[in-house]
Amino acid sequence: MHAGWNLLARYSRSEGEFYKKMLIITLLVGFLPAVLSELRTGSMTPLAWACVIGSGTSAAFYLFGLAKAFSTSDFTIVYPVARALPVIFIAIIDVTRGRYLTPAGWMGIILVVMGSALVPQRNFGDFQLRNYLNRASFWMVLAALGTVGYTFLDKIAAEVVQSGPDTAARYGFFYFAISFFPYMLLMRTIDIPAENKRQTGWWLPVIGAILGFSAYWLILWAYQLSPYASYIVAFRQFSIVIGAALAFLIYKEKGFAVRISGALLITAGLILIAVFGD
Repeated sequence: MHAGWNLLARYSRSEGEFYKKMLIITLLVGFLPAVLSELRTGSMTPLAWACVIGSGTSAAFYLFGLAKAFSTSDFTIVYPVARALPVIFIAIIDVTRGRYLTPAGWMGIILVVMGSALVPQRNFGDFQLRNYLNRASFWMVLAALGTVGYTFLDKIAAEVVQSGPDTAARYGFFYFAISFFPYMLLMRTIDIPAENKRQTGWWLPVIGAILGFSAYWLILWAYQLSPYASYIVAFRQFSIVIGAALAFLIYKEKGFAVRISGALLITAGLILIAVFGD
């Protein structure tokens, strides 16, 4: 689902506008159900509210970083790099919180990062630093740091709220709703290139909103079930495999062999985490 809504944004070729409409749709559709159910249950603690405010702000930087990076680079470079960088950062945060990973867990995360590093390349004999250090690099790093911010805060919130899919859904709505306001401020403050300001319709953002909310609702629920945020983040990077495969089919991009090899490394890392990580 995560790869899907990003591919839809890329297909629209107006990512900044697409993300804005995604957030508007989520805000309008979810407002009454989320607010009324929260007034009835009171599931959000003061710490959870503080976390979701910080998390929503981080998500705004993530979406804006993606939009800016997509405006200057290919999907199969921006998406894998932006999704891979947070894995190690979150693993370090887990360790600082006293949640030490097993050797197999570390090896799995390293394989995920190695595989993600291969995905932006076009072939094995032409590794170039410019595939990572280019005009999109700053924005990819910003998107990755946004991911680290909201992942860390949402994992803390998941540990202080009552466990359950309904609570995860409410928190997920507030996360997207809050992110709308700093995102719009960023859009007004820092311009997106003119070629990426084309108008997009509403149908693709509607599908994107459904996929985006559903995907993160599942992640928030998973945070309640596992003490290791880094393992969940690593598993979430399987969207890189799906995104790369679909990008080949939809956008006819090159580098099939090296990028499929990267996808296999990611898969091997995920298996290590699943089987031997705990």
